[in-house]
Amino acid sequence: MESHSHALIAGLFVILLGLCAIAGAVLLGQPAGPAQLPVDLLTTHSVEGLKVDAPVRLRGVDVGSVESIAFDAQQPNRIRVRVAVDPSAPITRGTYAELSTQGISGIAFIQLDDEPGQSNEPLPRSAGTIPEMELRPGLFEQAGDSLREVLAQTQRVAGRLEEVLSDRNQQRLLALVDSVTETSARYGKLAHDLEPITKALPGLIEKTAGVADNLSELGESAERRLVLLDTLGQAANDLHNDTLPRVNTLLDEVSIDARELRGTLRRANASPQSFIFGVAPPPPGPGERGFVATQSADK
Repeated sequence: MESHSHALIAGLFVILLGLCAIAGAVLLGQPAGPAQLPVDLLTTHSVEGLKVDAPVRLRGVDVGSVESIAFDAQQPNRIRVRVAVDPSAPITRGTYAELSTQGISGIAFIQLDDEPGQSNEPLPRSAGTIPEMELRPGLFEQAGDSLREVLAQTQRVAGRLEEVLSDRNQQRLLALVDSVTETSARYGKLAHDLEPITKALPGLIEKTAGVADNLSELGESAERRLVLLDTLGQAANDLHNDTLPRVNTLLDEVSIDARELRGTLRRANASPQSFIFGVAPPPPGPGERGFVATQSADK
């Protein structure tokens, strides 16, 4: 009887201990802060190394974690990574996501950063819409893409080199070398033929210098003559604008004096006594004294 009572007590103790453990887990599992903000990161690149619960960091500060990783139902070639971030994190429209790795361990995490020069407006949040953001490839994938591009370029260069070094092109290259050799020989002969002309060049240069000096003297003489012509032109202009009008005025005055002198000489020939007694007054006209008396005497 006692054994049955001990077993019952032990069972009750285990059940009570299990209930306490469940209650503690529920209490400890409750979130301590506000609800996390869900954000979908979309990418067409590989997310190798990224796991659920991987950290999300904004410029090195932990602001959330990865909740799920799956292919996009609307576009199967695209991967949708849903992360939960702290709603107080300063995420803006200019924030972008990039896949990064921790050292050389290969463990991936999400790195958030702001694009320089982009908008600082906070990321829009609404109850029915989950914000979306582009997830850029990681450094290793970018390096792999660059390496593949370099390898492709190297293969193209190798193909071109192989084409250049083909048997046909080698024959052309040898023919070109022979042509260059022949041309060099011809240039050597031409230089030998031009040697007398080269020796005569100093004398020709001296003669050219003498001709240049003569041309310089001729230019100076022409310049002096041009200055003289300018002076003569200025003098002619002054003569036309100043002297000739004065001469014309003087000739007009002489003409007037000559007419007056001719009138004086005619009057002197008609009555020489006018030089002594003066010029006789003209005869009286009608209405003047003596005009009527003169008319009666004549009758």
